[in-house]
This record gives sequence, C-alpha cells and structure tokens, in this order.
Amino acid sequence: MTVESLSSIIIQLLRQGKYDLVDSFSRKAISSLKDYVCSLSHDEVWRIIDNVTGGLGYTLNDKDISRLIIYGSYISWVEVIRQGYKILEIGTGLGRTCYTVLSTVMPSLYLTIDSSREILAIALHRNPYPPFQEALSNPCVKICLCDAVKAVDMIKDVFDHIIHDGGPNPNKNPELYSNDFLEKLANLLKSDGTLSIFGSKNRSWQNRLYHKLKDLGFHVKTEPLPYSPVVVFHCIKS
Repeated sequence: MTVESLSSIIIQLLRQGKYDLVDSFSRKAISSLKDYVCSLSHDEVWRIIDNVTGGLGYTLNDKDISRLIIYGSYISWVEVIRQGYKILEIGTGLGRTCYTVLSTVMPSLYLTIDSSREILAIALHRNPYPPFQEALSNPCVKICLCDAVKAVDMIKDVFDHIIHDGGPNPNKNPELYSNDFLEKLANLLKSDGTLSIFGSKNRSWQNRLYHKLKDLGFHVKTEPLPYSPVVVFHCIKS
C-alpha cells in the first residue's frame, strides 16, 4: 500500500470515528519498519529520536527516565485528567506523555497522532524506555499515523482533554502552532475542557502562543519546566 493510499484510508476512517481501524491500519504500516529499526545501532536509534523529537529532556550523558517522566507529567497536565476521559494527543513521540497519563488514570480513549513512521516504529518496536512502549500497547490507546493538520479536520468527536506535544521547535512545524490549527483544537474540546501545549524555549514563540491562546478565549497559565527554559501552557476552555 502506498503512503498516499494509506493516508486516504486513515483520513476516511477518522471522519467516520472508526478509531479501532485507524489504529489497526496505522500499527500495520508502522510494523513494516520493525526489522529496520531493530537492525539499527544504539547511536543510530538516538540520532533518529533526537532528529524527530528534538530531545525529550535528557542530556548527552544522562538519559535517565525519571527526568523524562517529570517533564512528561508537566506536558500532559496529568493532574486534571479524570477516569474515563477522552483524550486527543498531537505528537506521539516515544509515548512519554501517554505513559504519564496511563500510569495515573485510565481514559476511555487516548487518540494519539504522529506523522513520523520512523519514530512510531522505534516507539513500538525499539523503544529505549520499555514503560513507554508498554503504555502504547494499552487497548485504550489508538495510534493515528497521519499529518495532524489533516487529521483534526476529519475528527468529529469532542474531547475532555487535549495534549499538544507537537515538537520543541515551532519553526519546524509552524502549521501545528498556527491560529487556524489552534482554533480547530479548541473546537474539539468540550466546554471547560483542558488543553496543554508545549511552548518551546523560544521567547518570541512563547509570547506569540500565549496571546493566540488568550485570543481564542482560553484561561492560560504558563508553567516552566524545572531547570529548563521551556514552558508549557495549561489552558481551560471558557
């Protein structure tokens, strides 16, 4: 199956709300890279992770999972999530934010979108953090291999909570931080729903995002990550 035909199928299934099939098609496509990612050296795996995710909060000499989980908890804003919530995530990555949620509370749906087949193949088949890989195998987790900009146009559901972890550098993915995209996310949230969005370490982007979110009617609180120039915006839909 070509990339284009797979994308078309996933888009149609999203429109119909058939998340089990979205997950099935996505995982099957991701599995086609299993042998490739399993053949990579340790250094090659980390190069891909760094290139796609921009790093998850580890340092060159210290890739301790504890720091990653702390940062992931800030990004997921796990303390506002309740049992049975429907959650939408932009940017699956290695499954860090998914892990922080599922290790605390069990949603009824965790729909997570990522466009990188490579990073998802590593996350599912060569994850350097096994607890993250295990979280992604939970039945409530539905993986969507798709461009998030296209995906949100198709989704008809309303969510209790949205996690936007679309990358540390908005300059690389400006569409994921555009007024149009953020407005579409706001429309997918229930009244009084919550949104957590990774705000990068770039001060100009932080200011821009803060004002965009305020203009969309969110109550916004800026949360700095510990010992880091990065901020996360915790938002409540008014």
